[in-house]
Amino acid sequence: MDILIIDDDAVDRMSAIRTLRKSELALDRIDQSDTAAEGIRLASEHNYDVILLDYQIPPSNGIEILREIRGGNDYSTAIVMLSHSNDERLALACVEAGAQDFIMKSEVTSSRLKRAILISQERHSLEQEVRSSHDQLRYIAERDSLTGLRNRYFFDETLRDAVTRNSRTGEQLVLLLLDLDNFKKVNDVLGHQAGDRLLQEIARRLEQPIRESDKLCRLGGDEFAILVYDLPQLEHVRLLVTRIFKSLEKPLIIHGQTVEVTVSIGVATYPLCATDATGLMKCADVAMYRAKELGRNRVQYYSVDFHEKMVSRMQLEFDLKQAIKGDQLTLFFQPQLDTHSEQLVGVEALIRWQHHTLGMIQPDEFIPIAEESDLIIDIGRWVIEAACRQFSQWVETAQGTHICFSIAVNLSARQLKDHALSEFLQRCLAQHNIPADLVELELTESHLENSLSAVEMLNSLSATGVRLSLDDFGTGYSSLSHLSQFPFSILKIDKSFVQSGDDKQQRTLLKAICAFAHSLGYETVAEGIETEEQKQLCQSLNVNRLQGYLFSQPISAESFENNWLQSVV
Repeated sequence: MDILIIDDDAVDRMSAIRTLRKSELALDRIDQSDTAAEGIRLASEHNYDVILLDYQIPPSNGIEILREIRGGNDYSTAIVMLSHSNDERLALACVEAGAQDFIMKSEVTSSRLKRAILISQERHSLEQEVRSSHDQLRYIAERDSLTGLRNRYFFDETLRDAVTRNSRTGEQLVLLLLDLDNFKKVNDVLGHQAGDRLLQEIARRLEQPIRESDKLCRLGGDEFAILVYDLPQLEHVRLLVTRIFKSLEKPLIIHGQTVEVTVSIGVATYPLCATDATGLMKCADVAMYRAKELGRNRVQYYSVDFHEKMVSRMQLEFDLKQAIKGDQLTLFFQPQLDTHSEQLVGVEALIRWQHHTLGMIQPDEFIPIAEESDLIIDIGRWVIEAACRQFSQWVETAQGTHICFSIAVNLSARQLKDHALSEFLQRCLAQHNIPADLVELELTESHLENSLSAVEMLNSLSATGVRLSLDDFGTGYSSLSHLSQFPFSILKIDKSFVQSGDDKQQRTLLKAICAFAHSLGYETVAEGIETEEQKQLCQSLNVNRLQGYLFSQPISAESFENNWLQSVV
């Protein structure tokens, strides 16, 4: 057994040594120190089994020495405090500070000292077991079970501590938020096990470009964070980002499949962007969102202007939720005319939002927000029901006269994930007594997903008897094989082809599109007709229907009734 005695009184040290030798303990080494500094040095250099520490060692006291030894020796040694005082409060304070026992020097006998040392060692052993269990539990609590990286709990605690520390030191702190691009497709196509394997490999790669002092965490899902300390220059952040992109450059092989991974990164710095942990996190999140918006696979550094836009967007999303409940949404209608007779043959229902303070908001502003937040499901159903209800009223207005025009409703690709959409559509048609063949559902070509679930949903909608129209045709990636998978019967030619009719190449493309559509039996609709020349061009190409400002801009239901409905009833 190795023992260290720290006591400034030589007589007390010699007395303790004599008592130890009478105690029948297996003593291998007894070291002495008459100063606090030397005692602390010896304790740090050698792993003693027990330290006998005098409470009074000028200029320090035993508790101060005890705490310093504990801090530097990582609780690896049992410590027994010795004192001439019989103050119980002093004894309690020593135990609370980390001592295993407290003995008055006047009570030191060989048996008493032996018992105190053995009990202290046992207490210390139990302490170590508790500490080890605590460390294991803490490790589990702070680790992501999938990747082995630090988790969200560790990140939140570390970020708060780092901001507090850096507020005192004045050092900069850099936060990088990373989000994998299109990770959901990996789960959808290859399965969740492949997705998990991908995250593990990404975590391994992200550890390569960072320094040992940096903290890499997985926040959840496919989102990671890196805390970067004490960078000498912010320019080094750009170099770190470059290394991160480089580490992910090589494709991964997951379950035998080659997967290319890109990442969007948002960067915010303390105290330049924010002065607290919550604010810094928000800034990095805003920057990361901006990187996604700009096309993914890029880094974006936080800016105040974009943050204000994000705050405005969040407010608009909140207002949109209220608008659905508060009857702020309305439909406008734009006529579609037969190309040759120029008689009304159809009408497109277009959603508008009458905001309580901002006035009329166009769909280009709020539909993307609705799609990102999944509000599009509720809005899409509202449009279908409102269009059916309005069309039913027009049928009643006709008073038995045969309605010879159809109504078209726009459908978001996100609505194809609404598995009950077909049943909802059938209920609306039945409730309002509308023939299904007079209803058209328009889906934008560029947003169309070529997936099995999308094909199944479109087939299900087509089975209700409604007609399906492919909107903005020519701007997406349709091919003959692509189109043949979907039950579309109408192709709506994008206005860019019609309005660029003076351009020889665009005119040739428009002719090719019309010839292609007619040869395969598709009905065609040309949108964006604004001039007589554009109308005549479409007439010469035998486009079936015309739509555009030359005939009418989108108008309210009342205006449509007064200006158009009378001509067909």
